[in-house]
Amino acid sequence: MLRSSLSLALPFLLLCACGGGPEAQLEKAQADLAKRDYAAASAAASQGLAGGATGPIAWRLENVALEAEARSAKSAEVVARLERLASGPFAAQLTGPLYVQTAGQVKEAGDGAGAVSVLDLGAKRFPQDADIAQAIERSKHSGSDAEVERLRSLGYVE
Repeated sequence: MLRSSLSLALPFLLLCACGGGPEAQLEKAQADLAKRDYAAASAAASQGLAGGATGPIAWRLENVALEAEARSAKSAEVVARLERLASGPFAAQLTGPLYVQTAGQVKEAGDGAGAVSVLDLGAKRFPQDADIAQAIERSKHSGSDAEVERLRSLGYVE
């Protein structure tokens, strides 16, 4: 009897010891993001995703992780996450404005060239998207030297 009670309680205790399920990790990740603790937000989002998050909870965790990476100027991770999301179950959730928003967050974090890489990825996925095209044009005319050089290397500027 004691053994069966312990075997029933063990998964619950392990779940509590690990900081809760995906929903709890989402709440923690969002709170960390609001506090601008991007490393903690990314870690909590990753834990929630690894903990079996599905559906809307998984999408929200992906968004928190994406924003935390963008606001940390981790443009390579941002591009990798967007590429992975574009080929997975959330592909339909990705939009031109999401690429523009994410590029803006990368740029605000100090990585203008990385922001251009995000815009380029979005332009390849949505070649007719007006928001992405406008953001690229803005970078051509008012971007930093690093942004213009990245635009040049990608063929947007001669």
